[in-house]
Amino acid sequence: MGFPFDTPTWDGVSGPIFMGTGGAMPGLFTMIAIGLCVLALAMGQATENNKYKNHK
Repeated sequence: MGFPFDTPTWDGVSGPIFMGTGGAMPGLFTMIAIGLCVLALAMGQATENNKYKNHK
């Protein structure tokens, strides 16, 4: 059973509450998010390293 779009309460909801459960997309999106986080950390570290080297 998915998210109860037609009711404003959580009464009677059991199991997962998002539509993508059981498919490959949550795992794929997690891997994409991990990759973006690693990229952001690497680019930030490179920028900070360059600024540190150029400081007089």
